[in-house]
Amino acid sequence: MEKKSIEQITDEAISQGGYLALVYFDLHAKSAEEVKNLMVGFIGKLTKEKGVVYAVGEIDKPMEKDGVFSTWAEVKLLAEDFATLARISAQYSPIGVEILRPEKVSLTLGEAQGILLDISQTSQSFTRMIMERVLSKQEAEEYQKKMLSRAELGKKLLENAKKE
Repeated sequence: MEKKSIEQITDEAISQGGYLALVYFDLHAKSAEEVKNLMVGFIGKLTKEKGVVYAVGEIDKPMEKDGVFSTWAEVKLLAEDFATLARISAQYSPIGVEILRPEKVSLTLGEAQGILLDISQTSQSFTRMIMERVLSKQEAEEYQKKMLSRAELGKKLLENAKKE
């Protein structure tokens, strides 16, 4: 069995709807070693995300300011589709994204609607986490009921979008 080069893997994925991008992330910690280790672990986690073909990163030298160490990484990420790239962006909040290939983004209406619903669900998850921390127990229970109902409606919408 012939081993494929990175270029072959990339070309094949892009020809099947994939996207190659440079995605920039930053992290902060209490020591240079800790921030570097966190970034290495983070890039490793990205490689295991659903829809990620590969993710290879270069980590900048950690810098210290006011007792906080910071670093950033440039990650070359090959995603199976635009939805994966959008999900990674919504979930991990990169400080920058540069799509390298292909030159044009092409989505069906169903794909676009699915991406927008995924972004909405991610936003709702963050909102829920914040709300659960500030609401009373009774308010949190009421909020949870509303969110379960909303999730059911969202699933139905997503299923309908994927049928189109």
